[in-house]
Amino acid sequence: MSDATPVKRAGSTADTEEDFSTVPTTTAPSESGFEDLSISETDSNVRVAASDTSSAPAAPSEGVNAAVPAAAPARQADEPAAHPTRADSTSLTSSTSGLVLFDLTDKPGGKACFSPHTIKTILDLKLLNVGYERQRLTFVQIRNELSERIADNVTVPALELSDGSHIVDSWAIAEYLERRHQDGHRLFGSSATKRLAAMLNQFGKTVLAPHIGPLAQRGVHAMLDAESADYFANVKIGKPRWAKVSSMSQADVQNHVQQAIAKLEVVNAMLTCEGGTDSTNGAVSYSTHSASTPQPRSSKPVWFAGGQDPTHADFVLFGWYVFSRAAGAKIANEIWTAHKPIQRWLDAMLEWSGDLADDFV
Repeated sequence: MSDATPVKRAGSTADTEEDFSTVPTTTAPSESGFEDLSISETDSNVRVAASDTSSAPAAPSEGVNAAVPAAAPARQADEPAAHPTRADSTSLTSSTSGLVLFDLTDKPGGKACFSPHTIKTILDLKLLNVGYERQRLTFVQIRNELSERIADNVTVPALELSDGSHIVDSWAIAEYLERRHQDGHRLFGSSATKRLAAMLNQFGKTVLAPHIGPLAQRGVHAMLDAESADYFANVKIGKPRWAKVSSMSQADVQNHVQQAIAKLEVVNAMLTCEGGTDSTNGAVSYSTHSASTPQPRSSKPVWFAGGQDPTHADFVLFGWYVFSRAAGAKIANEIWTAHKPIQRWLDAMLEWSGDLADDFV
């Protein structure tokens, strides 16, 4: 895609699905003096004009997500994939010619990867060994060129199948892959894991985002090209909120860090409740090659669902770690290494990600 013309001031400001920066705040101040942030599924596609104070959710565009199956229990290993369409057969292969993934990056031609939502889809595709063409777009390019190609309210991640149809939203993409790819059952594996993934998905958006978001937004703004930075601060985040985020004191920063650490105690409990990766154990068990024979390191798995490979449940939380790196290595490490079990899980995820991790901010 070519460089974009000036950004549209009318259109969705939620560029990466459920983006808390676009959600109206409550009137109650949080402990840090910043407004509390809530997120819901319908808040992701809100049309906002520069002078509009009565925005309403945009209607889904015709044809987008038409291939996504209805919500259903997780597909089991012995359950065959749904009968593939021609688009499925040519899109879901190891070839890079049948599928396009639209991702978010920092500047035209850039490779920096920081969206917590696109990370989920990138790792889903890695787990299933699906090849794709990756188009990395800036905020301005998403709002202009991608909206013209798919829909005015488009968000990323977005997939374009070989027949030109599109799937938007990381959870919708995961459910499509689960039902249509021959090995799609590996994304969840059981209904218990699918419920866990759904819970962690919302945990990231509603519990972690209000604290990691303000920390990472300043770093994201600093890495963007000038046009995207202007859009990010003045339209996407909004001038009043950006004024607060950009002028946070060190005390505000530390409060968000400590709040994020406290919220992650829930995750820490998940990783230790069965005697798993506690702070006294040595190596943990995982495979660094999703499509290969498992390569165990010990008898204790590191992943949320157990087993030799991560699942979508791991990916939805890992995306928030990658996003937090935009706040700087010191802050990200302080948050994610405070609990040793989480640190071990994180090390395993980084190793499993392989070369993809080279582009993480």
